[in-house]
Amino acid sequence: MHMMVSKPEQWVKPMAIAGANQYTFHLEATENPGALIKDIRENGMKVGLAIKPGTSVEYLAPWANQIDMALVMTVEPGFGGQKFMEDMMPKVHWLRTQFPSLDIEVDGGVGPDTVHKCAEVRLALEVRNFSKMWN
Repeated sequence: MHMMVSKPEQWVKPMAIAGANQYTFHLEATENPGALIKDIRENGMKVGLAIKPGTSVEYLAPWANQIDMALVMTVEPGFGGQKFMEDMMPKVHWLRTQFPSLDIEVDGGVGPDTVHKCAEVRLALEVRNFSKMWN
């Protein structure tokens, strides 16, 4: 799951109890990412770490070897109907070159006209609300 909350620490145990197998949180939402990563692992889940468009990808780098997935937001979180931010693809490319075995995903604005831009950087693509593409 992708937790878009201000205090992700408080939701780890309830989500683990509910059966979640991966917990993705926003790096910007916590003051102690290392402790949160440890807590998620101790609760039996994989760790995903998301960054907003305005966050430098290098801010994620210190945690990259401790997580299972990096999520680059390609829209501003929390607002529907936004256009894909192609200028986030260099972040994906940088992550791919620095951490070649890391699962990298994007979230937001992906559709028939933008999916090829994601595929070009060979990321493991997670697409939310993608039903329009198939209709």
